[in-house]
Amino acid sequence: MKKFLHIITIFIFLFISPSLLRAQDVKIKTENGVQVVYNPKIPAPPPGIPKKILLREDLCIGDEEGVEDFMFSQIRSVQVDEEENIYVLDSKEVCVKVFDKNGRHIRTFGKRGQGPGELQVPTRMHLTAGKEILIYDAANRRLSYYSLDGKCLREISTGKYRFSRTIPDSKGNIITQLLVPGDKLVYEIKKFDSSLNPITTIEAVEEEIAPYVWDMVSPTFNVRVMKNDNIAWGYPSEYEIFIVNPEGKTTRKIVKDHDPVKITEEEKEEMIEDTFGDRGAPPGYKLRFPKNHYPYYFFICGDEERIYVRTYKKDKEGNFSYDVFDPEGRYIAKFSLPGIDFLYVIKKNKMYSMVWEDEKGIPVVKRYNVTWK
Repeated sequence: MKKFLHIITIFIFLFISPSLLRAQDVKIKTENGVQVVYNPKIPAPPPGIPKKILLREDLCIGDEEGVEDFMFSQIRSVQVDEEENIYVLDSKEVCVKVFDKNGRHIRTFGKRGQGPGELQVPTRMHLTAGKEILIYDAANRRLSYYSLDGKCLREISTGKYRFSRTIPDSKGNIITQLLVPGDKLVYEIKKFDSSLNPITTIEAVEEEIAPYVWDMVSPTFNVRVMKNDNIAWGYPSEYEIFIVNPEGKTTRKIVKDHDPVKITEEEKEEMIEDTFGDRGAPPGYKLRFPKNHYPYYFFICGDEERIYVRTYKKDKEGNFSYDVFDPEGRYIAKFSLPGIDFLYVIKKNKMYSMVWEDEKGIPVVKRYNVTWK
C-alpha cells in the first residue's frame, strides 16, 4: 500500500505540480502600500487560464497598387471604433483614411494648413469615449477634435507645453508625455483636464546632457490608458510597468525577470546609418551605445485589460517576442510578430498593426484574428 501511494505521489509531482509550480513562480507582495507582481522568465499562467495565442492575418490595407484611397505614404496612428471601422492617420499626406471592417474605403478627411480645422504635422490620433477623433498636431501645437465623419468640432492650443504623445481617458482628461527644457533633459508624464489645466504629474525622469556625446539608444516613457481609466506606464531601463489609478495613486507594479539581449555590431551600424545617413556622425561627437537592448521596446493595452509588451528577444524565425500579462499583472503567454509589424490596437479579439514598409516597401495596416487556447 505504501509503495502504491509513493507511485501516486510521483505521478502527481511529474504531471500535475509543474503547472502549479510555474504559477507559484509569480510572487505577489505588498511594498509601501503597492502590490508588486514578480514574474519569472517563462509564462506562468494560473491553472485553467488560456496560455497560447494563435494569430491569423485576415486583412491587409494599403497594398492596392494604383488605388489612391487604399495607399499610404507615412502611417503614424491606427484606431478602431466599436463597429470595427479602421482609422489610419497618414502624417505625410496629412489626412485620415477610414475603412470598414471588411477593408472597404469609407471616407478621407483632413487638409494641410494652419487655419481652423487644418493640420500640419499630425503625429498622434485617438478615439475618445465620446466617439470623437483626437489628433495632436505637433507643428500647429494644438489638439484637434473631429467627429467620426471628419468634421472639425473644436481645437485647443497646447501653448507652452512640448507634448510628445497624448492619450485621452473616458472623462476627456489628457495624459501626455512632456519634454521640459533646461540644463537637464526632464521628461514628464502629466495629466491635464479637458481644457489642458494641469491635474497631476505622474512621473518625471531627468537625464544629464553630456557635451559632444550622442546617445544612440535612450529609453523613453511608455504610457497607455486602460479601459477603466487606470494609467499604465513604464520607463524601460528596467522591466517594470506601473499601474496608476484615476486619482494618480500607484496601485500595482509589474516586474519581470529576463535575459538581456546584446546589441550586435550590425545593429549599431544600422542605427548609425538610420540616424546620420551617408553623412556619418557630426565631427567631434562620441557615439555612445549601451551594452544591451533595454528590456522592452513598448507595450500596449488591449480592451480586455491585458498588457502586451514587445521585447527585443527573437524567435528562431527572427520575429520579435511579445510578453502578455493578465489584468492582475501575471505573465501568462508570449507570441511573436515580424519586426516590421508595429502592434497598435487590440480590440474584440483582433490585433491591428501598422507596417512602415512591407516586403515591397509599401506602408500597410494589417489585422490579425486572435484565438486563445
